[in-house]
Amino acid sequence: MGRGSPEGEIKMSKKLGESVLKRVHIISRKDEWAIKKEGASRASKIYQKKETAIKQAQKLRKTGYDVIVHKKDGSVQKWETPRKK
Repeated sequence: MGRGSPEGEIKMSKKLGESVLKRVHIISRKDEWAIKKEGASRASKIYQKKETAIKQAQKLRKTGYDVIVHKKDGSVQKWETPRKK
């Protein structure tokens, strides 16, 4: 894992000794956009518009998730961390 490479890091919760992934990705699926939690095998939801998927993912950001928005080619467009209270 390289230094300064957020892709190689995993956020962990120390509650009850369990590790919990706290990232959600907005990814392209054909002509649609999907919200997929990191570690999940399937997308949580599919949307027609990227903007709609981002708005829905912001709800998860408020609960402590990083939101990683990808471009159509799969590269990272934007990485948003949870808002501080």
